[in-house]
This record gives sequence, structure tokens and C-alpha cells, in this order.
Amino acid sequence: MKASRIAEVVGGVFKGNPDAVPERVVTDSRKVSAGDLFVAIKGKRFDGNDFVGDAFKRGAIGVLTQRNLEPPPGKFLVVVEDTVKSLGKAAEYKRKLHRSTFTGVAGSAGKTTTKELVYHLLSYVGTAYKSEGNLNTEIGLPVSLLNMKGDPDYGVFEIGATRLGDVSYLTSILKPQIRVITALGEEHLESFGTFENVVKGNGEILENMEDHHVAVIPRNAERFYSVKKGKVITFGEGTDIFAERIHLGLGGTSFVFKGEKFSVPVLGRGIVESCLCAFGVLKALGYDPREFKEWLEKFEGVDGRMRLIDFEYFYVIDDTYNANPLSIRNAVETLSALPSQGKKVAVLGDMLELGENSPSLHSEIGKFTTQFNIDYVLFYGREMKHAYKERLKLGGKSFYSSEREEVGAEMLKWAKDKNIILIKGSRGMQMEYFLSLLKEKKADG
Repeated sequence: MKASRIAEVVGGVFKGNPDAVPERVVTDSRKVSAGDLFVAIKGKRFDGNDFVGDAFKRGAIGVLTQRNLEPPPGKFLVVVEDTVKSLGKAAEYKRKLHRSTFTGVAGSAGKTTTKELVYHLLSYVGTAYKSEGNLNTEIGLPVSLLNMKGDPDYGVFEIGATRLGDVSYLTSILKPQIRVITALGEEHLESFGTFENVVKGNGEILENMEDHHVAVIPRNAERFYSVKKGKVITFGEGTDIFAERIHLGLGGTSFVFKGEKFSVPVLGRGIVESCLCAFGVLKALGYDPREFKEWLEKFEGVDGRMRLIDFEYFYVIDDTYNANPLSIRNAVETLSALPSQGKKVAVLGDMLELGENSPSLHSEIGKFTTQFNIDYVLFYGREMKHAYKERLKLGGKSFYSSEREEVGAEMLKWAKDKNIILIKGSRGMQMEYFLSLLKEKKADG
């Protein structure tokens, strides 16, 4: 898209070279390279508008900014009132130019894994594009859409939410033909307020569906939604897309689907749900999921999400990326079900952004851990103290500290004898710290 056209689409004041064509859209000035369009966004800690000059020095061909500045010769600048809204306008315009079949993935858990899995499978039957990492916000999704090259057969995008209206806004930009809800559970209650609002917020992906659109949702979520147009495909128990004879092993997960055995080299019951959800997408696109059995076996999963690491004398399940009550329950249940020569240990950090429900939800996790075959649980963080007290009350062996060094020292005592150590907590708890301790121990022998 030419510079002059960008200004016209976003309704901004244009300055500079009207024929310049950006190669890529970037919102971090430190990552700018030659030919990029830098979108200056004011955040909580930094104001991207302060780095317009730096972006041009790093090679940006143009900048979208809220400040009335001048571009260097041969480059361009578009001045707008709100760069985030303008980013959305540009992405919405770009969407209209594409004939690709888009899948939007929302839900309380498993979004990134499901998105990656759907992309992986579709890549074998056509050209495909995916949003990178977890770029699923009002900034991330438009950037991903704007950076899509050409017109691939399929585009798979993650749609995130922290409050009502988020999914609605992103869906209005993406206009996906396939609309997915992976799961529903307690998440971001600090901003959503209630579980009912979580249900409502994720359900916004089903708004304004057209006759040829398809919704793919869990069977247990069907009661919450009424789809006026389009088709609904459900997955899970009670549907024709369900798994039987699920087996969890250190080498991955297997299950039976429509009489055939499927294997995926990823741990957990959560990956089974992601597979079933992906099968729903395949069905919506006219494919028989059984034809993808071989390709499913080649899916490698996502870093920080139920990744098993063999440290020779012990195992670690790296599930450090994030956590909410639903995903922690899935992880604990998976740890319990795994075959093991040693003990099963969980290191659990606070689940953040749960608002006034946080104490009770953490207490429930403490109780939940006593219902499964978990030998020892280390609780870390202010909120996890509630979980610790509940587990202790019910007779479960455990340790608690709000200091990560103390938790780390206790954890290292279990790094031996083929024990399996699960590490999980919210992003803000920086649970990678514990993983780094275990890597150091392995390196030191």
C-alpha cells in the first residue's frame, strides 16, 4: 500500500514521499529495519512518539504518529489523533483486499496452541499464514494482518481479550469465515468482572456472522450462545468430534478418533482439546481430519506451553508462559496422569488479574491439587498463599514462599531421581526463573 493511500485510509495528515511503499509494519522502534513503517504508540511506560527520529535513523521509510513532525527527504509521515485506532483502520482496509479464508481463534485457554496447530495442518493442503506468537490484541492482530504478504489460501489469527468489546473490535477487523472458541474458564476477571462476562466477551467472535460462516465451539459452551446465521460445529463429548482412550506419556499424547489412533508429540489433555478444535476447523473447510493423522504427528507444540524437557536425571514440564484456573487444572491433571519412576512435583505461581475472586480461585487450586497424584507442590506469590493453606488443611505436602529464591532453593532439592517437575504461573510471575535454575543445575552436573 502506497504512503498516500495509507494516509487516505486512516484519515491522517500526510507529509513526504507519496509513492513510498513500506515493506513491514513495526510498533517497536528498536526492531525497525530498512523499509519499515513505524507506528508510534503511547504505552504505559514508554511513548513511541518519542522515538520517531530513532525509527527514521534505523531505516524506517515512514512513520504513523500523533505528533506534527517532519519526515527526512524521500520518506513520509502520517499524523493522526490516535495511532492505535488508525492501525485498526489500515488493517480493516487491508482485509477487504484479501480473498483468503480466515480463521479467528478466541477462548480462555489453548488459543495459541490451537492457532499454531490449525496453521500447521492447513500448511499441508495449501498456502497458509498465521499471526506470530500471541499477537492477539488491538495492536498485535492489526500488525499481523498488515504484514501478511500476498493472498494465501488460509490465514489463522489469534483473538485475545481482557475486557468486554475486545473480541468484537478485533472480529470486526478480521471478519473471519471460521470463528473458533477453544474453551471457557475464569480469565482476566479483574477487567471482565465475572465469568458471565468472560462467556459474553469470547462470544463476541460470533457477532455478525454471515450465511457462509462457521462457528467451531466446545459442546459444553453451546448452551451460552445462539448463532442467527451460519453453521455451528461443536466438539467434545456428546458430538461426533470427540476423543476416546486418551493416553498421556512422556513422549506425547495419543487418542482414538473415529476408530483411528492419533498421536501428537505434545503433553497434556489440553492438546487433545486443541486437536478436536482443529478437527472442527478442518471439517468446516471440507476436510476429513483423519487425512491429517500423519501431519499431526509432526506438530512440535509451542514454547512455554506443556513442553517436556529431559534433564537426564529429572524431567521438567515447561508451562511457564501463562496461567489461569482452567489451564492450571489441565496442567495438574496432566502431571498426575503421566507415568513416572520418580515423584511428581508442581511449582505454581500466582494467577494474576482475577480481581476480587482471586483468593477463592487460588484456594480452589490448592484443593484441586489434593485430588490428584501430586507428591509435592511449591506455591509462589502472594495469592498462592491461599492455595497453600487449602492444600495444607487437606493434608497435602507443600511449601510456600513469596520469595522466588526460597522457592527455587526448595525446588532444586527435587531435581533428581527421575522426578517430574511442572512449572506454571502467570506471565507477570516470570516463572522462567525457575526453569533457568534447573538448566544451571544440569549444566553444573
